[in-house]
Amino acid sequence: MAAMASSTPETAADGDYVPKNILMTGGAGFIGSHAVILFVKKYPQYKIVNFDRLDYCSCLSNLDDVKEYPNYKFVKGNICSAELVNYVLEAEQIDTVVHFAAQTHVDNSFGNSFQFTQNNIYGTHVLLESAKCAGVKRFVHVSTDEVYGEGEHDESPMIEDHVLEPTNPYAATKAGAEFLVKSYHRSFNLPVIITRGNNVYGPHQYPEKVIPKFIRRLVNGMPCCLHGDGSNSRHFIFVEDVASAFDTVMHKGI
Repeated sequence: MAAMASSTPETAADGDYVPKNILMTGGAGFIGSHAVILFVKKYPQYKIVNFDRLDYCSCLSNLDDVKEYPNYKFVKGNICSAELVNYVLEAEQIDTVVHFAAQTHVDNSFGNSFQFTQNNIYGTHVLLESAKCAGVKRFVHVSTDEVYGEGEHDESPMIEDHVLEPTNPYAATKAGAEFLVKSYHRSFNLPVIITRGNNVYGPHQYPEKVIPKFIRRLVNGMPCCLHGDGSNSRHFIFVEDVASAFDTVMHKGI
């Protein structure tokens, strides 16, 4: 076995958090793969462990840019497996977790909601318990703006303390996961940060999502199907901007 870096994170002179060994769950997926690539290339002094079960919307070829880098490691596994998660956190001396792994397709949650509960709630619970036992120093939980629900119709922006009113099974499981994350902070002082991003687009995205789906249909001369009467609006953010945001959250987040 190769020598492993020290697992003790540091604080930079400017107060920024400085990790050593980072576990990124779901790192072969859409957003996670971009975060992994950014961290591996930008921070050669960090060890990045990509933990992914390679579900239908994940692909190892997303990581071809970094697969040979000495500070990158892939572990195939399911976050619902407590024994494996515990082993990886200990063996890799993980001090920091960024939790991207989740079932994310809203429409699928109407037909197979038990799988969403299993992965998004139970999987997060397993990861939290393992992180607590391993003494993880920073746990970044990737949530979604879906937890707010539809919101009011006055177009006012959602803020962090807005009441969570999820309106579909996917959003409900993500809200449930958030409450578990908060409980581990309040009960066990686990240092956590929760992010709530909105609609992301860009390379590596599975074509079930609206932008790649519409592009694919238009290129093939097919019509695009809309939910509702077409009056709904969405804000979108480019995936590399999201990865850059997680860089900031990791080092400067409170």
